[in-house]
Amino acid sequence: MEKRQRTSTVTSSSSSPQEAVASFDPLLQPIDDQNDNSIYFQRRSSIFYIPSSVINENDENNKSNFHYLERFSGILYSLLASLLFTCSNFIIKQLDVVLLDVFLIRFVIQGMISLTYIIYKGYHPFSSNSNGLLVFIRSIIAGTGSVCFYLGLSLLPLPDLTTIRYTQVVWTALLALIIFRERITCPTIIASILTLIGVLCVAQPSFIFTKSKTFNETLQISSSINDDKRLLGMFIAMLSAFSISMSIVLNKKLLENKVRQSIIMFNFILATFIILLIIQIHYWIFSKTNHQKFNIKKIYLTKSFICATVLATLQLIPMVLSQKSIKREHPSIVTVVQASEILFAIILQNLFSINKSNGLALIGSTLVLTSIFIVGGHKLWIDRRNRMCLPILIEDNK
Repeated sequence: MEKRQRTSTVTSSSSSPQEAVASFDPLLQPIDDQNDNSIYFQRRSSIFYIPSSVINENDENNKSNFHYLERFSGILYSLLASLLFTCSNFIIKQLDVVLLDVFLIRFVIQGMISLTYIIYKGYHPFSSNSNGLLVFIRSIIAGTGSVCFYLGLSLLPLPDLTTIRYTQVVWTALLALIIFRERITCPTIIASILTLIGVLCVAQPSFIFTKSKTFNETLQISSSINDDKRLLGMFIAMLSAFSISMSIVLNKKLLENKVRQSIIMFNFILATFIILLIIQIHYWIFSKTNHQKFNIKKIYLTKSFICATVLATLQLIPMVLSQKSIKREHPSIVTVVQASEILFAIILQNLFSINKSNGLALIGSTLVLTSIFIVGGHKLWIDRRNRMCLPILIEDNK
């Protein structure tokens, strides 16, 4: 009886803010729930750990855990998910299609899958308790962040957009300090400074970085238009990063309140779909800047649009891989590995695109990557230092 009580105490502690999957990216939502009690035993770098003596005494099959492929399976899953996600976004960007239309269809398909899963599990898709309002607010904020990311994809080179987006790691840490009243740490301050400098290097605002004068009037007008477009893209990308950061913190709060991840995800998909639908209705019917008539055959039944839609839908695969990595590795490690999207985007941009990344942009991306390593490494160090031994849970499973 005493063992069961101690087991219950340890299990209930898994809902604390430090143990919630707070670093999970709303753009890569999982399809399954994160409420599996055995999830922490599958993580190779978990804040929970089982002594090797207990493992060897209870299960000889656990020797396979020492195999390198098994040991780093979470990292490999996350790395593969980042590669597939970046490659698909890069290809979609190269196709001459309206990106929001593509992702509108993608969210219809994703919403149907999510709703089917919820019905299969017997859950209610909308929370009727006090968490309902928080779920709604979080869904709107996360949906706004996702839509801003897709808008930014049409305005900015993928490496710049990805770099700005991953500043969310630092913003999330700062928001957590404010909302959860955590103490500010030296690594967070250093990472924030590096992120700010990195963003400035990527954005390269004209009031800080002087540019060579253009004597050709036509080229000067074209350059001015491109600068305005880039400035708008940077603003949208930064708004995306802030929105995602806020949604991550709210997601953390919802997980504390025992709200199922599948319910959070479904509401996020629904909110994103509604926002995309409103924007596209305005674009095709009321927008004065759109000089193209709405024509299903010429717009949606083209080879490029169908290819882009298939690629956007196939992004469900890196979502599942990302979920698998979350179950097998510590969230801080997954966050750092997911930041490899910046490197993948830079490689793709400089190999297959006419527009190459300049030196300042590369320096900015490096600084943002460094800040992510600092925040993620510090979080991992704290969790590993405070991790708990759970041999009792194994004894109860005998």
